Amino acid sequence: MKFADLLKMAFMNLWRRKLRAVLTVLGMVIGVSSIVVMMSLGVGIRKATIESYENMGSLTNISVSSWRWVENPNGGGSSTETKLDKKAVETMRQIPGVVAVMPQINAYGILKSGKWVSDASILAIDGNVAEQFGIELSEGRFPEYKRGGSTYEIVLSESVLSWFYDPNTGKQAADRDGNPRVTMDSRFQLTFDYSSIFGGRNNDPDYVPGKTYRINAVGQVSPDNNEFSWYCLMDINALQMLAKENSQFMSLDTSSYNSVLVKCDSTDSVATVKEAIDAMGYGTSSLQDSLEQAEQQMQQIQYLLGAIGGVSLLVAAIGIMNTMMMSIYERTREIGIIKVLGCRMDNIAELFLTEAAFIGLFGGALGLGISYGLAALINHFIGSSGFNALIPLWLALGALIFSIAVAIISGLYPAIRAMRLSPLTAIRNE
Repeated sequence: MKFADLLKMAFMNLWRRKLRAVLTVLGMVIGVSSIVVMMSLGVGIRKATIESYENMGSLTNISVSSWRWVENPNGGGSSTETKLDKKAVETMRQIPGVVAVMPQINAYGILKSGKWVSDASILAIDGNVAEQFGIELSEGRFPEYKRGGSTYEIVLSESVLSWFYDPNTGKQAADRDGNPRVTMDSRFQLTFDYSSIFGGRNNDPDYVPGKTYRINAVGQVSPDNNEFSWYCLMDINALQMLAKENSQFMSLDTSSYNSVLVKCDSTDSVATVKEAIDAMGYGTSSLQDSLEQAEQQMQQIQYLLGAIGGVSLLVAAIGIMNTMMMSIYERTREIGIIKVLGCRMDNIAELFLTEAAFIGLFGGALGLGISYGLAALINHFIGSSGFNALIPLWLALGALIFSIAVAIISGLYPAIRAMRLSPLTAIRNE
């Protein structure tokens, strides 16, 4: 039997019993649309999770700390400290897969502008590699350090201008419309001596007021930098110099760093680089670790959602098997006649399997179309929450192929039964 004749005969057999075929296809439509919509929700949740981690910081960044937790074989553990200094930074730069290394120092100071003051969380960085670590500025440039100069540069945090207030009255530095009175063009000073602003040690005979430094605001951190937007940025060499001059107010070891950021060339290199840094005795962490744990949870959710949709597809598969079995009982005499006329047994099996495949094809295609409609409807109502139902190409093609495969498997037993039917018994059947 030619393949074209096989397709035509299978389609006409289904067409002769349109109502039964439509109801069977409808079951497949419900099954396919259920599993596709459930899987699309899982895909959407996974994408939203990855995007949220990417917004928190680059997935190729590794944060290195001088402290590391070492577990004991018998249980428990202890913390060990390894100094983070220039030598360690240079060693990290030589690790294969590392494209940039940025040491960091954290400090706290007071910014002054006229009678207004504001607390400032200062992060000292290397401006030459800051952009590689995803630090973006809404305006201006990164701070630089000019050795021997009397003025230092700073990049203001995205909201520090709205924090200025009068330390004597507590009044905010804002006009009637709520706009900050202190702007990027204002003159700034920096001190690390809180007592010079708020008092408390004026009666101490050993108290020597700390220095106040002139500061130029050369830029402002973008509010999109979730990890860095709360910091005022300074050049790391400049802050180390200030720390030496204000050792009585700042408990900083100028020969080491608080932490180091390491940039890898790809997410595939993160694990290898982390392992090399761990071997140096430092503690490491990255968003890649958290993302892997989150992806495992998302995978479990996808399996659960797929299983829920799969129940409907299982019911549809049982419906296909029932339809094909009923078709055999109704066409027993027909099967016997075509066997007597010389039709091969494998042709009979192919005929029934083709009919089942048609049911899977039509049901899968219609179910896929309904899935796109349901996904659009879901996105219309819950898309604003950040979660969307996404149907990628692999899911659409996979669902169509899977529905055909399920239908063929469901029709396999009826096809074998029809193939083994005795011709004489079939002909005598009324």
